[in-house]
Amino acid sequence: MNAAHKDDNISMITSKLFGLILKMPLEDRRRLLTEVERKQQGQKSFIRRKYDRQDYLINIDYTVSDRLYNGFAVNLCANGLFIESSKSILPKFSQGDQVILSFDHPGKKEHMKITGEIARVDKTGIGVIFDKAVLDWWTT
Repeated sequence: MNAAHKDDNISMITSKLFGLILKMPLEDRRRLLTEVERKQQGQKSFIRRKYDRQDYLINIDYTVSDRLYNGFAVNLCANGLFIESSKSILPKFSQGDQVILSFDHPGKKEHMKITGEIARVDKTGIGVIFDKAVLDWWTT
């Protein structure tokens, strides 16, 4: 491939990327930037999930900073879950906050009490990563 042709490909690709990025919502742009930065730093991607999520609606009690909350987890996997939260309490949460979760296993109805940390806070709720994957009850 000659240098002129290579430069045309670079320009075309860059132009397409800019066009796509400009059409993205701000939150998607932030996630993309985080992914690109992680890639450049040699870190693992957040995009690929080790465990598949499953949609459930689970009543959940959770404690953050010694304060008890109640809500609904809307999806769950072996190493985390997402809890829908009202906009009024979201400012009380920060990425990295420790969480104690208490809920019933959606299939077995066994009661679970597990710890984790807030991995993300967005406009609809919080994503929590468990301190330890719960494969023993998730896969059986």
